[in-house]
Amino acid sequence: TNNDGSGCKGSPYIVTRTYTLTDCGGNETKLVQTITVEDTTGPNGTAPANITGLQCKAGIPTANILDVSTEADNCLGEVTVKVADTNNDGSGCKGSPYIVTRTYTLTDCGGNETKLVQTITVEDTTGPTGTAPANITGLQCKAGIPTANILDVTSEADNCLGEVTVKVADINNDGSGCKGSPYIVTRTYTLIDCGGNETKLVQTITVEDTTGPTTTTEFSATIDVSCDAIPPLPALVFTDNCSTATLLRKTEDKINVTQNSYSIVRKWFVTDTCNNESVFTQIINVSVSNSVVTIPSSACNNGEVTTVNLLSLLPTGTPSNGTWTDVSNSGALQGDVLTVFGLAITAANNPPYTFEYKINDANCPKSIIINMTINDTCGGIVLPCGTVLVHNAFSPNGDGINENFIIDNIDLTDCFPTNTVEIYNRWGVLVFETTGYNNTTRVFNGISQGRTTISQSSGLPTGTYFYILNYTSKDNNGNLQTNKKDGYLYLTR
Repeated sequence: TNNDGSGCKGSPYIVTRTYTLTDCGGNETKLVQTITVEDTTGPNGTAPANITGLQCKAGIPTANILDVSTEADNCLGEVTVKVADTNNDGSGCKGSPYIVTRTYTLTDCGGNETKLVQTITVEDTTGPTGTAPANITGLQCKAGIPTANILDVTSEADNCLGEVTVKVADINNDGSGCKGSPYIVTRTYTLIDCGGNETKLVQTITVEDTTGPTTTTEFSATIDVSCDAIPPLPALVFTDNCSTATLLRKTEDKINVTQNSYSIVRKWFVTDTCNNESVFTQIINVSVSNSVVTIPSSACNNGEVTTVNLLSLLPTGTPSNGTWTDVSNSGALQGDVLTVFGLAITAANNPPYTFEYKINDANCPKSIIINMTINDTCGGIVLPCGTVLVHNAFSPNGDGINENFIIDNIDLTDCFPTNTVEIYNRWGVLVFETTGYNNTTRVFNGISQGRTTISQSSGLPTGTYFYILNYTSKDNNGNLQTNKKDGYLYLTR
C-alpha cells in the first residue's frame, strides 16, 4: 500500500510493504517494510558560455531560457527555467567594465532548484572614428593658414553611440616657408569617447612661397615711338604676396641698333624676403626713319632787311646745339644768319637755296632742311608756315619743363586757320577736347575736362593716351585743305 504522496520534497511517497507468513495451521505472522521516496535533488543543465570582449552595452544579448541546454530532472520530471540579471553598476568604459551576472534557475516539480550562472562582460576599449579635413598644399603665405576648427572633422562617431569630444593642436617643422624650405603644420585632431579611448586624425598644411613680387603700376610693356618722343622711365611701385618687395636694380640697354632704328630695353629686378625674383621689362622700339624735316621759306633780296636768322625758322623746341651746312654753297650763311642781299632770284634754272641744320644726337640724329626761295618783290622777309609737328610725350609734374602737350606751328592761324583736338584714355573715354588749340590758352596740360566718367579738373594718371588732331591748311592757291593726324600720347609725372 502507499500514502498517495507525490514523492516530491515535503510530500514523500511511502510504500508499506507487508509480508504475511502463514503456517500449515493457518497461523499468520505479518512482517512490514516501508519504502519512502522523497525527491530532494535539483535538476541539472548546462549554462550558456560566459561572454567577454563586448565593446558596448547594446551588444548584450537578451536573456533567453532556451540558452540553457541539456536541462534534465533526476526523476525525469518537468523542469522549469527562469532567468534574472544583476550587474555591478560599472560604466562599461575602459577600466570600469560593466559585468552582467545572468542566473538561470532550474526548478523541478518538488521545488528543488539548481542555479546556473553566466557572466557577460562589457568594456569599451575602441576609440571613436572620424574623417580628418583634407591636407592643404599650394599655400604661398603663412597668413593663409586657416584657423584650427574642430568642426572641420566630419563623420565623427563612437562605436557605442556615445558622445565624442574633439580637441585640436598644431605643431610645425620650423621651416621658413620659402622655396626649398616649406613651412609644414601638422594639425592633430584628437577624438575622445566617454572611456578616454582616443583616435588621432592628422592633417598637414604646407606653405611654400614660390611667387615673386608684382607691380601695381600700369605701364606699357612695348612702345613704338620716334626718337624725339622717348617716354621717361616710369616709376614702378612693387608689392609682394607675402612680404616686402625690394628693388635690386634697374637697367637700360640699347639693342638692335641700325641706321634707322634701335630698341631700348628697360628692366627692373625685384625680390622678396624669400629671394623670389621678378623681372619687369619695357621695350621701346625707336624709329629714326623720319629724321629729316623739310621747311619751305622765302626772302626778298632788295628790302630794308636782307638778313634772316635761320634759327627762327626751326620748329618750336628744336635743340640749339645743332650745326648749319650751306648745302648750296651760297657763301651767304654766317653762323645762324643768312644774308640774302646779292643772292640770285629763284627761277626755273636757279632752284631755291638749301641749308641743313643737323642735330648730332646719338639717340636721335635729325636734320632740318630749309629750302629758301629768293625774290625781289620786296615786302621784306616772308616767314614760312612751317610744319605741324606733334610732340607725343610730356610730363606735367610742376617742374616747369615739358609741362604741356605741344603741337608746333598749330597756332599760326594764317597758315592753319582752324583745328580741333581730342584726347582719349586707354579705355576710349574722352578726357580733353577743344577747338583752336594754340599751345597756350587752349592747351592740354594733363587735366581732365570732366568728360564721361573722368572728374572735372582731376589730374590724369601716368599712362598712354590717344590724340586726334584735325586741322585745315592753305594750298598754293589759298584754298583750304582738311588734314588729320592721330597717334599715341605718353603722359608721365
